[in-house]
Amino acid sequence: MDILERYLQAIAEHLPARTRQDTIAELRANLLAEIEAREEQLGRALTEDEAAKILEAHGMPIMVAARYQPQHSLIGPAMFPIYWYTLKKSFPLVVLAYAAIEAVRIVLQGQPLSELPGALAHFWTVALIFWAIVTLGFAVFEYLQQTQKTKFGMPHWSVRDLPKLKRDERAPSLFHDIADVIVSIAAILWLLAVPDHPYLILGPGARYTHQMPFSLSPEWHVFYWQIIALLIAMATLKGLMLSPGLRSQRSWIQLAVQALGIGIPAIALQMKPFFVPTNSTETIQSLVVINDGIALGFKIAIAIASIKLVWDLWQAVRSRTGKQPGFAAIW
Repeated sequence: MDILERYLQAIAEHLPARTRQDTIAELRANLLAEIEAREEQLGRALTEDEAAKILEAHGMPIMVAARYQPQHSLIGPAMFPIYWYTLKKSFPLVVLAYAAIEAVRIVLQGQPLSELPGALAHFWTVALIFWAIVTLGFAVFEYLQQTQKTKFGMPHWSVRDLPKLKRDERAPSLFHDIADVIVSIAAILWLLAVPDHPYLILGPGARYTHQMPFSLSPEWHVFYWQIIALLIAMATLKGLMLSPGLRSQRSWIQLAVQALGIGIPAIALQMKPFFVPTNSTETIQSLVVINDGIALGFKIAIAIASIKLVWDLWQAVRSRTGKQPGFAAIW
């Protein structure tokens, strides 16, 4: 039964991989037994509407999946899958960004071996700050869910609005969108804190910035707020995707987010030279190479992002003309 498989697919999105197969098999057997019992009672096969009512009586997919999750006190079972997904998907990005920044700093200081222990030790501070921001965000959301139910309560839903079955790809869901918004807000808060707290990006190296033979060019201060404004606009658009009324426009909002994202390296490219010498001309030639390399990296990023945007736009147009419009949330 297609509508049953779509319902189970939506539930599977929120189950741990280790137990997903067994849980779905159990749910399928229970739901089929209930459907068959109802058919036997009526003496005929159920219509799609009648089957949908049985499935809807079991609850939203994310709430059904929450029954199979361990209990948590700070973050409830309904929100914990989203919280855990956010941590798992974002933490590797934090590690990668920190490693890249520290590698550049250590190489420029010319003492890689002596600086490595400090960099490794400081990473745990960065990881703790990241965890605290994400946890606090979800805790606040959980509190609002409990105290402002009329505003933040679960919206009306229908099993018939669930995405069609897909073979090789999972449909984006509200589960992922909430995590994306929280990560975006955390990134903005982190960037806003960096100017007053440079250790957030440089770690122990922040104590030695005044000794370096170069510094950021004045253009950084001009374009910094433009980049922050773009990030806020992107986070706002991502927040709009949480609205049930705009869920059908999700693909187009996502394209707008991608377009704004291209603006970030485009703005950064205008800041060249990115670094300027502070007290001597000996490093000018080295800085020319560094500035040119950074500019080339931004140009490559813009080219790749632009190609992807055009491709995704073409896919969205083709999907809109070849399929029924709309994109339902997976709860």
